[in-house]
Amino acid sequence: MLPGSASTVCSSLVSRRHVLRRLTLAPALLPALRATAQPPQPSGRLRFGLIADIHPDMLPDGRDRVRAFVATMQAARVDFILQLGDFCWPAPSNRRYLEAWNEYRGPAYHVLGNHDMDEGYTREQTVAYCGMPGMHYTFEAGPIRGLVLDGNEPGGKASGYRRFMGPEQLAWLEGELKRADRPVMLFIHQPIDADLPDYLENSASVRAVLEQAESQRPGTVLAVFSGHLHMDYERVVKGIRYVQVNSAAYWWLNNPAARRETYPSEVHQKYRYLTHVAAYRDPLWALVTVDLDRRELQIEGRRTEWIGPDPWTRGETTDRPHEHIRPQISDRRMKVG
Repeated sequence: MLPGSASTVCSSLVSRRHVLRRLTLAPALLPALRATAQPPQPSGRLRFGLIADIHPDMLPDGRDRVRAFVATMQAARVDFILQLGDFCWPAPSNRRYLEAWNEYRGPAYHVLGNHDMDEGYTREQTVAYCGMPGMHYTFEAGPIRGLVLDGNEPGGKASGYRRFMGPEQLAWLEGELKRADRPVMLFIHQPIDADLPDYLENSASVRAVLEQAESQRPGTVLAVFSGHLHMDYERVVKGIRYVQVNSAAYWWLNNPAARRETYPSEVHQKYRYLTHVAAYRDPLWALVTVDLDRRELQIEGRRTEWIGPDPWTRGETTDRPHEHIRPQISDRRMKVG
């Protein structure tokens, strides 16, 4: 045997064993590789109650509106309820509204709205008052994961109420979407589907995070729900569905000339901003059904009428589409995923 032949043979045998071992292990590794490359494909059905911008302190029947929503959702046996902000700031006088909300016997979630920090209160105080796990947080709901976002962070250039999401929360959102093991639904007070006044100031940055997650794993983002505008519409931006949930209570009148008394005078004396709104006669809310087996999202809304003349008869002026300003939350059936 030539010098070095034994070493060469051993080396060849080791190399062959290594190749064979890799070939043997490869099929076992394939499922794991596919699992990381493909989005999760869960199945199941989920129903929840959704309400926005209740402003119960603005109307004489604010507490009754909260209780009507809670009672209806309790009877419907939904999986959870969620309010999209502008519920109440943490004053002792508002305790009755929170107590009405807490009559629901099941998971109930809050989103921070800009008016929830009125009268000089802080976000931290409101979070503690409502028993929220944080200003932004996640929750599990069967086949989906809920992500609650906070659009009231310091930063940005807009005057007045804060409507900004800082870099730390954006990084948190990106991380949550990357590690999501099921489809995600997002809830935020200020809308992010456009770059307009009253929308989140850095909406484009948030949309970019959502769009990146969706492009990497299609079906990750099922829908984004927001309030704040007191309008009724939905739109799709780059494959992501955004649903604007109307207020449970009213449209705020921008034109001072449109403001007038529509309740008895003694009621207006007690509720000082009542002349500033076109109130809805009955509270609005939505019952949302997610059916992942059918890849379908269904919204069952409510329709009522104005108390007094409609805003246009009063002389209201706004640059927002009139067809989106109405006393209703529209029924919708949409494909998702």
